[in-house]
Amino acid sequence: MFHATTIGITFESACRYGTFGRAHSIFEKAMNIQISDEGQLLTILCEGADIMSAGCIVNAPSDVGERISVGDKVLMTPDVVYIEQIPFACYISSANIWDRLSAADISAIAKPSYRNLFETCKEVESYLNIFGKSEMTLRPLLHDELNPLDFIGLGYGLTPAGDDFLAGMLFGMYFLEDMYGKSCSYLSEMIDIISKNLHRTGTISKHFLRYALKGEWGRNTENFLIALAKGEKDELWDAVCAKMAYGASSGEDELRGCLFGIKKYINDVGGDSFVYNS
Repeated sequence: MFHATTIGITFESACRYGTFGRAHSIFEKAMNIQISDEGQLLTILCEGADIMSAGCIVNAPSDVGERISVGDKVLMTPDVVYIEQIPFACYISSANIWDRLSAADISAIAKPSYRNLFETCKEVESYLNIFGKSEMTLRPLLHDELNPLDFIGLGYGLTPAGDDFLAGMLFGMYFLEDMYGKSCSYLSEMIDIISKNLHRTGTISKHFLRYALKGEWGRNTENFLIALAKGEKDELWDAVCAKMAYGASSGEDELRGCLFGIKKYINDVGGDSFVYNS
């Protein structure tokens, strides 16, 4: 019998009203549950993982996935997530519920000048260029007039580098819209193009991008964006390192996307003639 320690608001909502699903994909420390024919996934994660709105962190051992098979039926209630075939039961009613900061909370953050924010982005980018391990295939595509169709599905793995980058780009622009209270036409344009071309990538990455299209980032991404806005170096580098530890290069690719999105927002809304330099 296991207990959830943290549960995302989307995961909690699915449990609150009760739903059935099936084990979609199983990894060493995570399991995706498909709860709709459209491919909506919820994720159960072992301790130490990042949390997103569609995730649930449980105190289960990392080998629990060895007892679960793709297709196993999953029952989700307000109190427990249950897989009959194992049996596996995880109590969720006492878990902390996580949701991304509201627009009002983000707006309350002390706002840096566009110039200071841009300079902080350049510092983070320099760090990534020295210590990063991201796929070099992204670099030639990074220019001011980026074509998102060049990125969707680009790369390897369950969430290709191009998709991670696009998710970060969306997160960066969404965050700045909330912080400065000014809409960004480039964000609207990217949402329209990406949402119409999700068929270009795989199921799991498509699921991740759907949340990114709504601005639903994870806790580590939120910590990074807040630290970037504050410009406090120690807090910022801790947040960068936490993101870079995620996946082979997924966290870094997302960070690069965040930086690109922030620069595009500044160009689009700030009125300063900044130009992206790869």
